[in-house]
Amino acid sequence: MKNSIMAKAASIILASSLMLGMTACGDSSSKSEDTGAASSAAASSASEDKEITGKTETWGVFTVLVPDGWTLRKGDALDENDQTVCSVKKSDFSYFDLKSEKDDVMKQKYDYNKKTYTQDQKDLPATKVGDIEWNGFEYGGDFNKGFELYATVNGKNIRVSSCGFKFDSPEAKAILGSIKLG
Repeated sequence: MKNSIMAKAASIILASSLMLGMTACGDSSSKSEDTGAASSAAASSASEDKEITGKTETWGVFTVLVPDGWTLRKGDALDENDQTVCSVKKSDFSYFDLKSEKDDVMKQKYDYNKKTYTQDQKDLPATKVGDIEWNGFEYGGDFNKGFELYATVNGKNIRVSSCGFKFDSPEAKAILGSIKLG
């Protein structure tokens, strides 16, 4: 009987400890969410004020802004001389791939990416940035954000795949707004 009382007392103490721990975690997480939201809002407004500077470079059919500290990668891994492909890269995980493609190829690759990048995916309304009206979708959370866009300019198709940036980021606005197709 003494063991039974001890077991019940231990169960009650354990259950109470778990409840208090969960309550404390609940309070701290909501506080950290509030703090995180405030920090995120402050960072967001600070980054919106950030002016993106760099130099305009031309490769093949593209003329595009390459921000300070970034690189323009010409061609792709299969063909470094392909003048219908280039990347504006901040890093291996943060970049904008630009491709001029035929209708059927652009549609096939866009549809493939739309089926692949499904986390928090949302369609973007047709939006004009610079001289180009873009269509596409955005995906991902804070750590794997990106977007896929397409447009037709001067009778040429262009597809932009971005990794590491949201569509409305200052970097995206600056780079997309600078693109010219020759």
